[in-house]
Amino acid sequence: PRDHGYPVRLVIPGHVGARQVKWLHKIKLSNTPSTKSYQCKSYLGFAPDITFEKDLANWPPARLDQAPIIHEQPVTSFVCNPPQNAVIGMKGATDFTFKGVSWSGGGRKIERVDVSVDGGESWTASELYKPIEQKYNHHWAWTQFSKTIALPEDVKEKLKRGEKAEIDITSKALDSAFNVQPSVMAPYWNARGIAINHWYHVKVTLDPNLPKGEIVRREPEDGFANTPSGGHFDRKWAMGGWKLDPQHNSGLRETTPSQVDKKE
Repeated sequence: PRDHGYPVRLVIPGHVGARQVKWLHKIKLSNTPSTKSYQCKSYLGFAPDITFEKDLANWPPARLDQAPIIHEQPVTSFVCNPPQNAVIGMKGATDFTFKGVSWSGGGRKIERVDVSVDGGESWTASELYKPIEQKYNHHWAWTQFSKTIALPEDVKEKLKRGEKAEIDITSKALDSAFNVQPSVMAPYWNARGIAINHWYHVKVTLDPNLPKGEIVRREPEDGFANTPSGGHFDRKWAMGGWKLDPQHNSGLRETTPSQVDKKE
């Protein structure tokens, strides 16, 4: 597609998409970094205390030397089946199957993906699927993983009583350099939002009255179903963005269309 770089795009395996130039028309060798915005501004990893309002509104910030340019993504993984906030049929079932994908930058191999159905309280290794074996540090493609796991006893008891049960599925990948995903985002939060790779939580409801394996997608009323925080926003999300302060709580930033209608 044209917006992806047609007719020619430079592809650099193992590196972030920002380094893979679109609409390529020439290649220039240089002994200094590019001064283009996508190289020197947009993909910098700032410290957690650096904010747009306080530090980045006026360019350059005081300590630009402390914000490296991203080239390789950290190790990551996420569960994609079942989808976020889904209702899963469990009639007569005692186990549960889920699937996902994992990857690490720089061609590093995914050695293992550990999975959990209790939000990370306990872990077990999943089964990896990657039909093509690649060379050392040439593992460019995603690695798929899956796991059929026995339900925790308390969940089984709920289902036996005909009650629905909530579970929190998450994963953490380990690559060939023994890098592993962090549990939370706070220690490495950054204003540009780059290299975010903490545990991704998928919260689903198990329903003993639906046929085993049936998946019903469920969209929440107050936001998107698929959110990095695991099904909810820590701060109120409105139609136009975060509700950060009273000055931006009108117009497109109202939470629901009905609120906009009432205001008008």
